[in-house]
Amino acid sequence: MKQRKVISLPTNESKVYRQILAFMNFLLNLTPQERDVLAELIRLDNEYAALPKDKRAKFILSTDVRKEIRDLLNIQEKQFNVILSRLKKKTFFGKSLIDENNYIHNELLFKPDSDGFRFEVNFVMTRVKPQPIPEPEPISDAEIIEEKPKEIKKKPQPPKEYKHDASKAPIIEEEEFDISLDLPNE
Repeated sequence: MKQRKVISLPTNESKVYRQILAFMNFLLNLTPQERDVLAELIRLDNEYAALPKDKRAKFILSTDVRKEIRDLLNIQEKQFNVILSRLKKKTFFGKSLIDENNYIHNELLFKPDSDGFRFEVNFVMTRVKPQPIPEPEPISDAEIIEEKPKEIKKKPQPPKEYKHDASKAPIIEEEEFDISLDLPNE
């Protein structure tokens, strides 16, 4: 039995691309800044769709448009360039997110309309074949080496010194004690 769950989320033109990329992030594995930059590039690609693909790619990553994106996202130039470089190294279904011609991956060129954007994810149940556990290789008698446990010898500890504290000794008044020791005669 197929079960479907539809979730409708409020959005607008400025955040819809970020929201879509956030949902797809389990496949893309992008940082929040990478998602923001990629979302802006996708938005601009849609905005300038009238231009031929090669001219559009050059225009979107031109110096002036890069500055506009950096200002909009409040990112320094050096950081923006690092993010762009990382986006060019990341892949989606085996293809670069942004290729050497600065073309955005075709599967990321989504275009929301006045109704928004809808995508469907189907999780198809599959069975995973259990991997057989390999049998351990037999050990020959020649490989068995018996070792006796080593004795642990304790290092002799020096005797603790006893320090007599006269102030804590009980006070004995006028009693005599006879202490005799039987010592062997030499």
